[in-house]
Amino acid sequence: MTDHRAMRTLGWIAVALIAVAAVATLDPARLGPDGATLSTANAAMQFIALRPWLVLGFTVAATLTGLLAAGMLRWRGRAPRLITVVVILGLTAVGHGAVLAGRGLSAGGVPTAATETADEITLLNLNLRGRAADTDDVVDLVREAGVDVLVLPESGGDVLGELADALAAAGERFEAFAGTRGVSDPDGTGILVSESMGAYEEVPSTERSVLRIVPVSGDGPPITAVHPRSPPGIRTALVRPQALQTWRDEVAAVAPLCAQTPGGIVAGDFNATLDHAPMRTIAPCVDASVLAGIGGVSTYPVRMPALLGTTIDHVLIDPADFEVTAGAVVEVPGTDHRGVLIRLVPVR
Repeated sequence: MTDHRAMRTLGWIAVALIAVAAVATLDPARLGPDGATLSTANAAMQFIALRPWLVLGFTVAATLTGLLAAGMLRWRGRAPRLITVVVILGLTAVGHGAVLAGRGLSAGGVPTAATETADEITLLNLNLRGRAADTDDVVDLVREAGVDVLVLPESGGDVLGELADALAAAGERFEAFAGTRGVSDPDGTGILVSESMGAYEEVPSTERSVLRIVPVSGDGPPITAVHPRSPPGIRTALVRPQALQTWRDEVAAVAPLCAQTPGGIVAGDFNATLDHAPMRTIAPCVDASVLAGIGGVSTYPVRMPALLGTTIDHVLIDPADFEVTAGAVVEVPGTDHRGVLIRLVPVR
């Protein structure tokens, strides 16, 4: 009898541990001290970046455990611990799904240039993957949507110039900014600004992953493009922990830039999701994709279905400065990222 009671106690302890672990996956950014939360720890940071897979994983685990519980009920007539685990796993799956649904699971529709009003700004945030992206398709998208600003991680000066020339040939004139990393650097980040936005100039930055431009006349929003280094894989982080710390430091450096730039727009490939702790420092700014109802759609990698990847490309704005009037997650052949297209109107 004593052994049986001890086994039941151990069983409930195991259930409690499963519950704690499952709940921890819902918001690991809250667990741990600032700058070192569970969401930025090796293994945990890779898993929380793939929240859609956590929905699937917990759903499958709940289903399999439910089948086991059904067998135990038929065999022994009771299975309280297994049933409890089924409920825990099912609720965790629902919780992860609710987070994604709250951010928006629609890819949206590309707004047309004809519907853009004089005071609206249409921005395309697209990782070009060097020369891989199809230039003609980018030009077509810019013309279709009436894009005023392109934030282009992994473009480099040469690619940026070619795209600007292609746009000019199509009657769309843009000013190009390639940053200070060198005009032939394929990993560099560039910005193209339509001449209709007025003249802009670059503000030097000490951060390798930041390119910031401001209007010469003072009109128009400051625009900041960011591209922190990508995090290492689980195995690489074990042998090179500094690589993981570099990722933490670079994301932590760029996440607050929107809040530090009144009236500004910060966009790029952040190599982090809204579930990683550094991205919790963006307040009062928000991800414009969430306001547009497209924030739960993955932007990387394109080879995965849009609802099964990770969302690491963001456009950050302060809702006190801008209202989001349209948004879409778009695919351009050649690049491994989906682009984020956001239309904004300044709040007067």
